[in-house]
Amino acid sequence: WQVPFCYLFRHHRARKRQTTTQAHRKRTQALTMQREEVKHKTFRKVTFFEGKKIKDILDMMTDINTFFGLTDELVTVPEKATVEEALKEMKARNVTSLPIRGEDGKINGIVSTLDIVVGVVFAPMYTRYNEEATAKLNLQDLKNITTNKAVFDSPVANLTGVHEETRTLNEFWDDDDLSLLAHRMSMGVHRALIKPRDKNDKMRIVTQSDFLNYITQRIVTDPRLAKCMAQTIGKLDLVETTDVVTVSSKDRAVLGFRKLWMGGKWFDWSLSALPVVDAKGELVGNLSGSDMRNMTKDNLDDLLLSVEDFLWKINGKSKMRTPVTVTLDTPFLEAIEKIMGNSVHRLWVTGTGKGDKNKVKGVLSLTDIIYKFSTFDLSRHPMRDITERLARGVVLSDEYAEYKAAAPPGTSTGPY
Repeated sequence: WQVPFCYLFRHHRARKRQTTTQAHRKRTQALTMQREEVKHKTFRKVTFFEGKKIKDILDMMTDINTFFGLTDELVTVPEKATVEEALKEMKARNVTSLPIRGEDGKINGIVSTLDIVVGVVFAPMYTRYNEEATAKLNLQDLKNITTNKAVFDSPVANLTGVHEETRTLNEFWDDDDLSLLAHRMSMGVHRALIKPRDKNDKMRIVTQSDFLNYITQRIVTDPRLAKCMAQTIGKLDLVETTDVVTVSSKDRAVLGFRKLWMGGKWFDWSLSALPVVDAKGELVGNLSGSDMRNMTKDNLDDLLLSVEDFLWKINGKSKMRTPVTVTLDTPFLEAIEKIMGNSVHRLWVTGTGKGDKNKVKGVLSLTDIIYKFSTFDLSRHPMRDITERLARGVVLSDEYAEYKAAAPPGTSTGPY
C-alpha cells in the first residue's frame, strides 16, 4: 500500500504553513511583550501617595493639633489599668482605642472598644456563637453577662488582641513610603503605630480618619481626580451590595453587640458597627463598638434593654441619632464630604426604589475610600496635559467645573 504523491505534497505544504504560522505567532507574542515592557517602563503606575512619606501625614496632624491648641503627645494607658479605667479614658478622649504602655515604657499592644465588647458580652469569654445560638439568649446567659462585673476590674492588657482588629500591632517608621501605610489601611487596618527615626521625636498613632483628613486636603487641588470625584460610588464600584447583617431596634442590646463578633457556618465575621432597623426593615439607627464606652460595672443591666432604649439612654436624647446615609447614585466627593462633615466612619448605603428607599443595601467605609485612592493610577491622567488644556481655555467637562466649584471638605472626621 502506498500513499499518493499528491497527498504527501498537500501534507507537506500544510505542515509548512503550520510551522510558518507558529513562528509568526511567536514573533508577534515576543513583539507584544517587548511593547508591554516599554509601556510599563514609560507609563509606570503613579498613585495618589507617590513620593510622599508617612512623616507628611504626621506634619499635617501636627498642624491641626496646633490650630486647636492640642499636643502631639501619644495618649496611652498603663498595662495595669482596669478595663473600666480604660473605657473612661476612651470616652474622655473621644477615641475607640488606646495603646497599652508597659512598665518599661514600651508599647505592648493596642486595646479597642471591640476587644472590650467581646470581654463583656460573651460569658464565658472567647465563646464565639453562631447566629442561631446568639439569638437564643437564655436566663443563664443573661445572668452571666449582668453579673460579669469582674471584667471591669481586670487589667485592660488582658483584653489586648481578643478581637482580630488588635491582634497584630501594625508598626511603621516615619520615613517609610506613605503608599505602604495606605496599602495596609486599604486592606482593613484601622490604625498603625509610627516610630520615629529621630530619637528626639515620639511615637504617634495614625488612624484611617487621619488618612482621610490628609486625602481631603489634597483632592480639590488636583484636577487629575476631577472625573473620579464626580462619578457615583455605584459607578466606581466602591460598595458591595450584599445581604447586610442588621439588628432590630427591639432586640436586646447584648444581642446587637454579640452580632459584631460572631461565628458562621462557613466563616466567622468581625464588624465595627451594625445598622439598626425597625419592623419594616428600614434603617433607624447605628450600633457600634464605641457605644460600649458608656458601660461600667454598675450599669451592666442596660445591656438587657432594647437596642432602641439602650441608644436613647447612652446618647441622653429622646431618640436614636439619625444615621448618615448615601445611595449608589451619590457622587464620590459628596460621600466624602458627608463623612467629614458628620464625623462618622461609615455611610450606610440605602436603596432608591419605592420599596427599598430606606433599606440598607451596603456600607461605604473608610477602608473602601482609602483603597480607591491607593489604587487610582494618576499616570492615566497626566497633570501636564490637563494644565495645558486649561491654559488654552479648553473646558474639560461639566463634571470638572462642578468639582472645582465644590467647597473643600472639612478637616476633621473625629477619632476612629
